[in-house]
Amino acid sequence: MAKIKFTGPEKRAYLRVSARCAVKYTKLSKHLRPLIGSITKLNTEDISAGGIKFAVRKKMPIRTILEFQFKIPGATRYVVGLGEVVRIKQMAGRKSYDVGLKFLWVHRKDAESIDAYVREKRIEEIVKKLHKR
Repeated sequence: MAKIKFTGPEKRAYLRVSARCAVKYTKLSKHLRPLIGSITKLNTEDISAGGIKFAVRKKMPIRTILEFQFKIPGATRYVVGLGEVVRIKQMAGRKSYDVGLKFLWVHRKDAESIDAYVREKRIEEIVKKLHKR
């Protein structure tokens, strides 16, 4: 029988899965106005109903507020909202940074759609692992 190592309770409030979604974001000023010329396009690395992770080339301060939009894979409309940078970490051996963006505001239906997508993808991952056994 294999030993199971208990690592403690999960700190995240939502399930998270790897997902590549095209995302656009704009940095906002302290007064929540878009900064001119700051629209950036990239892809997410993972997604949850509470936030997304993506990589950037320039370090940005913690607590930076972003206005964002992205499409859940297979969806027809964009998820739009506001988020706060809660984590930034330089990637080993690279000149880029992983950014953890916590959603401050998204429409409830969008959060529910993200959560449904994540749960469906998680089930697919579990089924694949079971079939490999």
